[in-house]
Amino acid sequence: MPFDDLHEYLDYLSKKKDLVQIDDSVDPELELTYILSEEQRIGKGRAVLFNNARGSFVPAVGNLFSTKSKVEAILGGTPDELGSRLQNLVKVAQGTDSLISRGFELLRELSGIRPKVTGSLPSSTEILQEVDLGRYPICRTWPDDAGRFITLPLVVTRDPVTGEKNAGMYRMQVYDSETTGMHWHIHKGGAEHMSDSRNAPRMDVAVVIGSDPLTMFSAVAPLPNGLDEFSFSGLISRKRMELVKGQTVNLEYPRNFEIVLEGYVDPSETRMEGPFGDHTGYYSLQEEFPVFHITRIIERKNRIYPTTIVGKLWQEDVILGKAIERIFLPLIQTQVPEIVDINTMEEAVFHNMVIVSIRKRFPGHAKKVMFALWGMGQLMFSKIIVVVDNDIDIHDRKQVIWAMTTRIDPQRDVFTIPGTVTDTLDHPSAILNYGSKMGIDATRKGKPEGYNRVWPEVLDIPEDLRKAMDQRWKKLWS
Repeated sequence: MPFDDLHEYLDYLSKKKDLVQIDDSVDPELELTYILSEEQRIGKGRAVLFNNARGSFVPAVGNLFSTKSKVEAILGGTPDELGSRLQNLVKVAQGTDSLISRGFELLRELSGIRPKVTGSLPSSTEILQEVDLGRYPICRTWPDDAGRFITLPLVVTRDPVTGEKNAGMYRMQVYDSETTGMHWHIHKGGAEHMSDSRNAPRMDVAVVIGSDPLTMFSAVAPLPNGLDEFSFSGLISRKRMELVKGQTVNLEYPRNFEIVLEGYVDPSETRMEGPFGDHTGYYSLQEEFPVFHITRIIERKNRIYPTTIVGKLWQEDVILGKAIERIFLPLIQTQVPEIVDINTMEEAVFHNMVIVSIRKRFPGHAKKVMFALWGMGQLMFSKIIVVVDNDIDIHDRKQVIWAMTTRIDPQRDVFTIPGTVTDTLDHPSAILNYGSKMGIDATRKGKPEGYNRVWPEVLDIPEDLRKAMDQRWKKLWS
């Protein structure tokens, strides 16, 4: 992988002058995350290392994913390039392609997909004699947060039926020195594993706090069933990930960890969790969630505690969200080839509004694309989908609004679907996880779709005149 661990990544950022070190005492209660947020809002989006987090001997670091250049370094290329690589993996050999050469190509691309597991901990680690979360600079970000939250954990679970692993990123409210909440939503992998373990007295859980940044990124990627996050990390890096067997849990987790919390969840036990200032810009409300009991803590000797902040736009989760959009667009196009581009709008918290441009070929084509997306992975949470023609640049808000207001008749082109799945953080829906969808067909219409007039032509300058005038423009202003 591009970086072997968190420390190597921080060394890289330091050499790039993309890391600020603060030696003054900073309080994890509101102060630390305020600095991270302000660095993103008015600064350069640099990573910040807090060497003296008040009340803790463990340094904290944040803004690890706060710029496009950081994400490209983590991925080993641009998200678009990575998306093309993934698309190529599912391409069938055609024409003059040699099946043998294609096989070697796939072998090279898939060389890192299978993690390797060892039973021994690294020599640089230490098993703590006491379980005490109070030793870490766990942050409270917003004034009305219910307490301190671990915000950048890799929560590792295993399906008791299939044996498949999942490493999700679920916030964890600290209740006391050895228990936390486990905020996995009903649609997430960890919640599914717990549901399958509901007749067991406990389900093993390992929480990795700090790993190489690519593996941390993988924990938020919307992966298809059958591809776990550690395999995805190896696939991207073309290097097999090293996992280590848990000491008190029947799980494997990254060997390059900073801190590991081993423990369990009792499927029958819940506790009130929240509120928490969330990425929607609102406090997510109190609700019952499972409780994580920590039985052992293992640390790297020079461990660093990573954290992140979410809230009103724009925090670093926006950078991650746009990277994921670009990575997975080519795979979406493989399944729905008429799609030209997709814009999951950060102003709409990504899942609340998705803009799609298509090459329209037949009546009802826009609706066909909408329903395809609503049935596809985490795009099922898309509350509003707007489909436009391929002459619209969907990343230009002015063009999108122009198409939405000049190419729709509200009665004909706007429709809603009741009784659909919603994101747990969709606050307007009357029932948790259950609400409605809206589709807006902002494409040009023809007679088969009930449009009996002549559609006017769009104003444009002929290309030959444009090129000629560009040359004259240079002379006129030289």
